[in-house]
Amino acid sequence: MTEDVQQSIDETQPESATQQPPVAARRKPGILEALVSLSIMVSIAGITVPIVGGELAEGRVDTAYADMQHILDGIRGYSNDTLFLPTGNRGRTNVSWLYGPGELPDGGALGAVSSSRPVEDVLQNDSMGGPGWQGPYGEAVEDPWGHAYIANLEGLVDTRLPAWILSAGPDGVVQTSAGDMKPRGDDLLLPIN
Repeated sequence: MTEDVQQSIDETQPESATQQPPVAARRKPGILEALVSLSIMVSIAGITVPIVGGELAEGRVDTAYADMQHILDGIRGYSNDTLFLPTGNRGRTNVSWLYGPGELPDGGALGAVSSSRPVEDVLQNDSMGGPGWQGPYGEAVEDPWGHAYIANLEGLVDTRLPAWILSAGPDGVVQTSAGDMKPRGDDLLLPIN
C-alpha cells in the first residue's frame, strides 16, 4: 500500500476505533487509587482551611477597626457641630461610656450603668447635642463577633486618662481596663486622643 492509501484509510476510521486502549488499561480505578486521591484532597484541605480561616479572622479584625474609626469620626463630627464633648447633655460630664448595639461584652468595662449611654445618642439623634446637632454622624453597629463596641470617654474630660473605642474581640470579654492605653488579650482598641 502506498502512503496515500494508508492515510485515507486512517482518516475514514473513527478515532475511537484506532486509539482504543488495551482492556487492562480501561479498568475502573480501584480502592488504592481512590484512597490516594482522597488523601491528596484531605492534605490540600488541611492546608487551605487554616489559610482561609486566618484570612476570615483578619478580615473581621479589619472590619472592627474600620467600624471603630467610623464611630470616632462620628464623635468628632458631633463635637465639631455642637461644640460639646459627647459626655452628657450639652457637654455635661455625667457620661463616661458609650456603648453600641449588640450584646454587651463581659468584663464589667462599663462601670456604673448611670454613667453610660448608647452611642446612638451621639451619632443618630439630638438627645445630647442640642440645636447645633447636624447629624446623623454615622451608624451604630455591633462588632463582627456580635458584641457592642464601647467607648471610654473619661480621657476627653481629664486628659491624664485615656479615651478610646474598644471591641472585646472574638472572645467577647473585655480584658482592657479603663486606665489602659493599650489593648489586653484579644481586645481591639482605637485611641480617641
